[in-house]
Amino acid sequence: MVNTAKYFALLESLSFEKALAKQATSSKANTGYLEGNLLVLQKYAKLSLQEQLHELSMDYQLTPEQESTIDPEAEPVVSYIVRLQHVVHLLTKNINFHSDAKEDLISVAHLKLCIQATQELSYYALRCQLHEDFYKSPIFNEAKGKVPVNPALLLLSIKIFVNILPIRQFHIANSMELVQRDLLAAIISLKTLEDHPELDTAISYLWQQESKSDFFRHVLLLKATPLCPPLAKLLHHQLLEKLHSPQGFASFVEALQQTPNVSPSRNAEIVAGIVARKGFTQSAQEKMIQQVLEYCRFHLQDADKMCVGILTLRRFYDLSERNQKVIEEVLSSHWKTLIDPEDLIAGLILMDHQELCNRILFWQHLFSSSNVACLPSNLLIEYLPLLLQLYDGLPLELPARIQISGLISRCLDNRERENELPAVLQRLFNWEIDEEPAWKCLHPRVLMLPSAEPNKIQIKVAPSDYQVDHDMARILPGLLTSTSHNTLICNVFLALLSYMVNVLKEKSSSSVDFISTESELKDFLHSKYQLKLDLLIALNQLVAHQPLRAQLALHTKEFVVILKDLLHKRSEEEETAVHILLLILNLLHELIESSEELQLSESSRELKEQLLLLKSESRNPLIQQSVQTLLNLLQGAWRPSDSLKTQPFQKARSLIEKKESHLQVYGIQLMMDLLHKKDPTTMAQSHLVIALALTTLKDKESYTFLNCVRLFVALVHVMESEVLEKLSDEYLSETAEFDYRLVVGEAVLKVSQELGSLCYRYKAVLLHCFMHGARSPVHEFRMSAFANLAQLCRLLAFQVHNFFEELLQLVNNELTSGGYVPSKRAAVLVLAELLNGMENLLDYQDMLLPIYRLLKTIEATESCDPQMRQHAANGLKILNEKCRALIQSSMEEQSLQKQIKVLGIKDDNPKPRKNRHILELN
Repeated sequence: MVNTAKYFALLESLSFEKALAKQATSSKANTGYLEGNLLVLQKYAKLSLQEQLHELSMDYQLTPEQESTIDPEAEPVVSYIVRLQHVVHLLTKNINFHSDAKEDLISVAHLKLCIQATQELSYYALRCQLHEDFYKSPIFNEAKGKVPVNPALLLLSIKIFVNILPIRQFHIANSMELVQRDLLAAIISLKTLEDHPELDTAISYLWQQESKSDFFRHVLLLKATPLCPPLAKLLHHQLLEKLHSPQGFASFVEALQQTPNVSPSRNAEIVAGIVARKGFTQSAQEKMIQQVLEYCRFHLQDADKMCVGILTLRRFYDLSERNQKVIEEVLSSHWKTLIDPEDLIAGLILMDHQELCNRILFWQHLFSSSNVACLPSNLLIEYLPLLLQLYDGLPLELPARIQISGLISRCLDNRERENELPAVLQRLFNWEIDEEPAWKCLHPRVLMLPSAEPNKIQIKVAPSDYQVDHDMARILPGLLTSTSHNTLICNVFLALLSYMVNVLKEKSSSSVDFISTESELKDFLHSKYQLKLDLLIALNQLVAHQPLRAQLALHTKEFVVILKDLLHKRSEEEETAVHILLLILNLLHELIESSEELQLSESSRELKEQLLLLKSESRNPLIQQSVQTLLNLLQGAWRPSDSLKTQPFQKARSLIEKKESHLQVYGIQLMMDLLHKKDPTTMAQSHLVIALALTTLKDKESYTFLNCVRLFVALVHVMESEVLEKLSDEYLSETAEFDYRLVVGEAVLKVSQELGSLCYRYKAVLLHCFMHGARSPVHEFRMSAFANLAQLCRLLAFQVHNFFEELLQLVNNELTSGGYVPSKRAAVLVLAELLNGMENLLDYQDMLLPIYRLLKTIEATESCDPQMRQHAANGLKILNEKCRALIQSSMEEQSLQKQIKVLGIKDDNPKPRKNRHILELN
């Protein structure tokens, strides 16, 4: 045991000019400072220089031959190295730096001396003995020629530093970073001269125990210098070997990203160029792919790091077919839990919300987020059914929904327009997912349910009798119209329209001699009509999207060709094609109006004969009217130039399509006047007016959408069923925005009030609309539905027998299990308004008692909400007034007149009566 205080005093007496990476002084001053330090070391040292060297050689296992090659007295700098090595060795040997015990702790000043001595020693013992090629680098150049290279002395120095570096207290503020760099350079330099097992051990220590990113940074720094082949080969071997080690890729990327003034895309190019290249074995490539994928999952929220991983994956994907299969297998495993779950126990949670969102975000990065490169979008084709189902099941406000929308849009947009895109869409609408190559979709028993937390979901196993619905006609158009990819929307519309024409031309091959069961009937109807219905619904949604018209104007020839095909080979069953014909004729009318060139084209003239034939064969007045308007355009009955712009309908439409609210409202008023006047152009374009009104109804400005509700009120006198059915569909659409659905509910109510008692013809549509809304999990939407239902019950009270039980159960459920007080208030208001709409109480005897009891209970409960009690009191007051009026009217009708009559006088032959008075019976 040595006196450590003595050695700390020794260190305090030394001057460490090379510590803390200070710039070296002149050679003369350098020599003086070294001589001063040597004198101090000689004064304090008990052992001779040769004895110190021998002790170091024994402790660090140098052979006698190696020890004999070191002459410590040959050069002053060598003497300085040996003496300083001995001091540092004694301190590290006699102080337990790894202990937290009180007696082992040293002061901060003493720790600083140890760090400075280590840095000083690394300069002379390591940096000054490197291979001569390393001195070509500016960072090593000033140390050149200060110490003659001695392999044995360099090996001893390396062993000493491998012993020092595990002391973690020396690493404060990256104090050992340059020491590690010098040590690595010294190891590589010595390996070119002599290969010792201790050198591999030293490199293993630097890789396993120290920072892996620092290791890569030092290797890259050394490689940046022009080196001789042996040095360059050794460094390159170390780089590749460590790169394929565990955590090699992540450490390599981290090392590069610490480089200042280098863009993330440039870093990504460098990493991909080094990692994903030919020359590695297939096994090494597959391991590296797994490393890259793991790196991407770990850094999912860091776009810069994801950029590196994605570009590397893409380079690996392009290297070989085997790599492509490996990456495809990894992608498939991401959704295996949802596509083919191992356990099908009802209620089992397969995936939680966060895990699903992370996987969707990962796929978004893989396929659509990189500015440099990403995986090819054709890999997404087989996952389209799965992605569409996930999109449909996610809440509207969730970012993952937008991310899936971007994936699907990218996949469809990158498909070839003439053949590939139509083929993909046909397979989607036919739901042919089992054909080769098989497509991926959710398992039939996988169900996406809302979680207890808002805007979160859970994916569970459904009961065995659960039936999944593949509503592509609703999901895909809703997804497309929610994006700004108008060119893609146009391409999809033309592809679906062309497919619809082909379906209408086909003769149905499904024939059934005798249908014996309900399931057979269902299968028959599905095979014969379902595809046509889905295509019609999808086309109808796309036509209502306003930007589609501008895109179709660029593809008018293709559109006209499809229309000619539709008219030429039109199905004999006109009722099947009537809706699609109306859509297409209205669209064609708009396109011809806006293009005089199209009006005079050869293809348009060829349409005249087919339009005339359609007009003569069709019995539908709407089709006849649309065809006549088109013929007027094509035959030049009026010019589509200046006169068209001044027409009232076009003026009203152009104003409604403006962005300013006051212009939109003025256009709405003009359109309402045209509807009241039964303007022929407006009547022929009634479907267009509905689509225009629905688009305007989405405006956030209340001044605009409230006036748009008035437009629907005017439209209902022209197209009753179409308006109510379209509004109810929009109200029930789960994909629409919440505020928009509330406004649609207001429009439905105003239209119903306009019709008054005549709306009983649509009671099924209207009641289903609001009763479905009253079951919504969204509190505000449920409250709005109950409030609208209350007004509707007042209108349809004379039809209450048909829906009273369901209505009462709905109100009871809200009052007992609902947790939102405004919804409960609206539910009580339903009963009060229902009583208000009853004309003759005698017609409702069987339902008055349940209503009375419920309202009486609410009104008598003091702990109940005051407004609920007020609604209940109003309902009871209405019931009381109606009962009084009923009794009063009955008394007036049955009032008896007082008469005095003596029986038996002048009553010779009284006529017998069948129903004798009760007084006579007595």
